[in-house]
Amino acid sequence: MLINLHQRIPISFKIAIGALVGVILLHPLVTLIFWLEFNQLLSTPSDTLADFLWWRIRESTSFEMFPMSLLFAGLGAGLALVLDLVETLSEKSREKSHILKRQLSDQLPLLIAAGESEATEFKESLRWDVKEGRVNKNLEKVIAKSLAGFMNHRGGNLLIGLSDDGTIKGIEADYNSLNNKNRDGFERALIDLVNNQLGGSAGTFVHIQFLESEGYTICWVIVDAATEPVYLKDGNISRYFVRLGNSTRELDVREAQNHFAHRLPLGKH
Repeated sequence: MLINLHQRIPISFKIAIGALVGVILLHPLVTLIFWLEFNQLLSTPSDTLADFLWWRIRESTSFEMFPMSLLFAGLGAGLALVLDLVETLSEKSREKSHILKRQLSDQLPLLIAAGESEATEFKESLRWDVKEGRVNKNLEKVIAKSLAGFMNHRGGNLLIGLSDDGTIKGIEADYNSLNNKNRDGFERALIDLVNNQLGGSAGTFVHIQFLESEGYTICWVIVDAATEPVYLKDGNISRYFVRLGNSTRELDVREAQNHFAHRLPLGKH
């Protein structure tokens, strides 16, 4: 359950704690470093660190040391403000992610029921060949081709873990084929595939979400329309794919040039 931003600890209290930490923690820490480096140069050197710290603590209560204590209080308060800002941004990011996942979960049954289309494609797995019972790198190339087709058209949705007819299969078999057998490992493998096959800039056009349905995990890849042509690397050859209807098609040079002329201005909007 997400923490309500309005129920968080008041910032004034955090500033006060930060100021206190600055005085009782940061100041002694600086004192420690000072003693370790310059003890022999001090006009009142101490035999032990404890002696020196006690001497500094007594001195810190003097009027002459008040500006120094005020400085460390300010540093502590500033650190508290920075940490509060980071916490707020992190909580807002988690809240947005939670809302998006909830919206996608509501939309998933409708998207599956509608079937494959110009904007939607189903793939049973990322790399695990169910029929052959092994990792099949050709399946990864099929995934890359589908992503390129969406990027070079109007974007779309790639659902991994579904058969062509929309039957939910899950991506757990893919998990077991990875070194890290979990979502993080799957996401890393998918991102690496995009970077290696389509280029580093293509990674900015994909957004990966994981959803649970019928006891299985589905990977929903939301694909944005690219702002420039995206090519699939096939050895020394660059191949251009585009989503047409409910399939992905490779264009020859003449077709690709014609598509460039009409597609690129759309991608810049």
